[in-house]
Amino acid sequence: MQDLSDVRPPCLLADIRRKIGQVDQPRKTSLQGLRILVAEDESLIAFDLETTLDHFGCEVVGPVGRIEDVVRLARAGNLDGALLDVNLRGSQIFSVLPELLDLGLKVVLTSGYDDATLYPDAYRALPRLSKPFDERRLRQACEKHFLA
Repeated sequence: MQDLSDVRPPCLLADIRRKIGQVDQPRKTSLQGLRILVAEDESLIAFDLETTLDHFGCEVVGPVGRIEDVVRLARAGNLDGALLDVNLRGSQIFSVLPELLDLGLKVVLTSGYDDATLYPDAYRALPRLSKPFDERRLRQACEKHFLA
């Protein structure tokens, strides 16, 4: 009779996934480790953004739902970019954009309205994403504007 103590059982699905690198970890991307401020006052949208950015490998700062918190965190520094809803609890982000931009913060504006004419002239050229977010477009915007 053959000694089977050294015989390895057939590969399990977990073994196969580990071998091809599909383990339950965030994928490594060019966005890995970027600190991204999320300003969004709608909790489900904020959660979706946070989850998606985490999946991209980003470190999410926030989410925050008040303009004052955006300014406080931007002043603290150490951010690689910010996704900013243009309307936070009835206050528009445009009132603090000059300070955020002066701090060198890279921003992408987010809104349910994809019409730049609704923005003040000075901010119409800023990058923007319309809601609901498409993961592919969100990744492209982050790579294009936060890695530049």
